[in-house]
Amino acid sequence: MGTIRDIAIIIVALFDIVLLALLIAIAFVIWRLLKTLLAEIPPVLGAAKKTTTTVEGTVDFMSTTAAMPLIRAVSLLYATTRFVQILFARRGGGDS
Repeated sequence: MGTIRDIAIIIVALFDIVLLALLIAIAFVIWRLLKTLLAEIPPVLGAAKKTTTTVEGTVDFMSTTAAMPLIRAVSLLYATTRFVQILFARRGGGDS
């Protein structure tokens, strides 16, 4: 019975050594992954900033070249239409 116990202790110790080696390997892989990830963050942030600047410029361009003239044209058309309506509107007097 003592021999079986000793063999079981040796097997458990070997499993512990293997599991410790696997844990060290996993920790090393995670450390390298984090190191790589931290190295990649600044370029990604730079690209995001550049994209934001480009979108901001595009919105400003569209606002000044398309939206504002269209708003002015529609406002002028509405004002002219309203002026003509008021100018030629019938007075509500007793002329029936």
